Amino acid sequence: MVLDRYILRLWAGPFLSFLFIVTGVLLLGRALKLLGMFADKGIEWSIMATMLMAIIPYFLVITVPIAFFFALQGMLLKLYQSSEMDALRASGISYVRLLRPIFAAALIVWLLLTMTSLYWMPEGQKSFQGLLIAIQKAKPTPGFDPQRFNHQIEDFTIYVDGENDRGQLQGFMLEDRRYGASVIYVAEWAEIEQNSGNMNFTLYNGTRLEGSASNLRSLSFDRYQVSLNLGELGLLKVPVWGTRVFEMNLSELWNTAFEEKRVDAIAELNRRLLLPTTVLILVIFCLPLSIAPKRSGKAGSYIIGTALLLLVYNSQILLQQQVHSSHFPWWTMWLGQLLLGVLALWAFRRACQDRLPSMLLFVEGVAATVHQRLMLFIGRRSDIHRT
Repeated sequence: MVLDRYILRLWAGPFLSFLFIVTGVLLLGRALKLLGMFADKGIEWSIMATMLMAIIPYFLVITVPIAFFFALQGMLLKLYQSSEMDALRASGISYVRLLRPIFAAALIVWLLLTMTSLYWMPEGQKSFQGLLIAIQKAKPTPGFDPQRFNHQIEDFTIYVDGENDRGQLQGFMLEDRRYGASVIYVAEWAEIEQNSGNMNFTLYNGTRLEGSASNLRSLSFDRYQVSLNLGELGLLKVPVWGTRVFEMNLSELWNTAFEEKRVDAIAELNRRLLLPTTVLILVIFCLPLSIAPKRSGKAGSYIIGTALLLLVYNSQILLQQQVHSSHFPWWTMWLGQLLLGVLALWAFRRACQDRLPSMLLFVEGVAATVHQRLMLFIGRRSDIHRT
């Protein structure tokens, strides 16, 4: 148990750090894509936070296996560098025994990711995509040019004489036709603010006119507020989708896949079940990719590890697209994952026997050599620029 706690402690810190960094980078990239859209539309920034929170389950299904893999690889590399691995192996501790707590953690993570993929990810996707489409179709927050009648807002006509240095609108007139009869507001000055999904017109020192001819009614006021829900501007009218499979909950997806026999639903269901299994394959691959420092240094392991991640995720995407297009049957998605699993088990077994495949050693050596020469080239370029 002491060894198990020690191994888990070595792994847990880097895992959380990698998870935070990788997920943070993906969220930042998504936020930068949304930034221009939010600025153009004049939509509250709190909605971006809602969208980013909604997309987190989808990102976690991808980033957790990556963080798990690199944290485990870093832990094994550290044990090799400090010669602790040599001491553990000399005392009769096998790789399987050493990694026992990691395998248990991988099973727990796999179960949690499966729950996330089946239940929380589609809900987040539905919320994110709905808000995204709503924002793309939204009208920008209207501007008010001086001495010109503005009709940007449906059922509203606005006229402004000008604007002072404090941003207050001088000589303000507002016609509200939302309820059939026109209501006209005339004020010396007005302020406009947007909050909580509303646009608020605060009018000062004016008159409210309603009706016409003998039914004309007027009301003088010192301060009067007219509020408009942004939904009435066409903002944030979230569409309701009924056929997009990546937003369906599990029961809807199951019925669509097996009752309606829709190929896209079958591909999506298998994708949700398959993605979490990636963490199990990467954990098994980690040992044979981490023995290399004795021969070629850390760079070779990390480069090969990155290449492995690209291979795993791109093969999953490619096979899903082929199934979605009805070119391949659904089981080919699992066949690809199974072949990777068999390869991982074979490499793991060879690593446990201290007989790594010669091809893997060759590739790691080449990767390390390329990395060393690249670093040497960068160093020489830096020296030239200094001189």
